[in-house]
Amino acid sequence: MTDDAEALLRAVLVAPDDDAPRLVYADWLEENGDPARAAFIRAQVELARLPPNHSKRPQLVQTERSLWTKHRAEWTAWLPAWAEVASFHRGFVERIRCDAAHFLAGADEVRLRTPLVGLRLDGAAEYAVPVFLQRVLEGIRSLTLSVNVPAEAWDHFAACPYLGRLEELDLNSKGPAAKLVTALTESASLGALRSLRLKWCALGDEQAARLVRHPWVGRLRRLDLSNNHISDEGAAAILESASLDGLDWLNLRGNPAAEGRLANALRDRFGGRLRL
Repeated sequence: MTDDAEALLRAVLVAPDDDAPRLVYADWLEENGDPARAAFIRAQVELARLPPNHSKRPQLVQTERSLWTKHRAEWTAWLPAWAEVASFHRGFVERIRCDAAHFLAGADEVRLRTPLVGLRLDGAAEYAVPVFLQRVLEGIRSLTLSVNVPAEAWDHFAACPYLGRLEELDLNSKGPAAKLVTALTESASLGALRSLRLKWCALGDEQAARLVRHPWVGRLRRLDLSNNHISDEGAAAILESASLDGLDWLNLRGNPAAEGRLANALRDRFGGRLRL
C-alpha cells in the first residue's frame, strides 16, 4: 500500500461515520487502477443513504452484488485466516466472526485495515475475562458474545470501560443469570445500548423481573428474552414495568409465559411490538 493510500485509509478509520473519507478513497482507487473497488464503495455508500423504497436501490443492489461476487476473494485476501467476514458496509469490512483467543492476539491486524464496528466472539470461557480487560472492544458497536462467561468474568464486564459506543449486545451465555443481570444494570459504560438479546441465557422469573424493573432498560428499543424460563411471575413484572414503554420490539417466544395466563395481557400492552 502506498503512502497516499495509507493516509486516505487512516482518514476512514479516524472518522468511521463520515462518508466523505470513503468517497475520497474511492476517487483515489479509481485514479490508481482499481475502478471496481471504487464503484463498490460508492454503491454501498449510496445504498446506506437511500430509503428502502427508493427507485435507485434495485440498480445499486445489482451493481453491489455483481462486484462482490466477482471480487470478494480479492477484497478479503488481507484478512487473517482466523477472521470470517460477516458483512461489508459502506465499502469496507464492518463485521467479523472469530475465536476470542485469535481476536485478543490479532485485533490490531484487522482494525488497522478496516473500520470494524461489529464483532462475534466464540470460544472457551477462559477468554472472557481477558476480552473485558483489554482495549480490543473499544469502539465496537455490535457485539455477540458466544462464550460461556464464568461468574467471575461478569464483574469485569460491569467494570469494562471500552463499551461506551456499544449499541447492540447479544449474550448467548449459559453462565449464572443473576450475575449477568447484575453486570448489565451496574455497568457504567452501556449508555449507548439500544438493542439487547439474552436468548438461551437461563433467565428465570427473578432475574427477568430485576432486569425489567430497573430504570436502566428504559434506554432500550429492542429486547429479546426468548427461550428462557420466564413464566407468569416474570410476565407480571414485564406488564408492570414503565421502563419498557419505549420498546419497538420485544421477543418472549420460547418461555412458559408465552402460553401462560398473562399472554393476552402482554399482547394487549405491546401489540404488534410483541413476539410471543
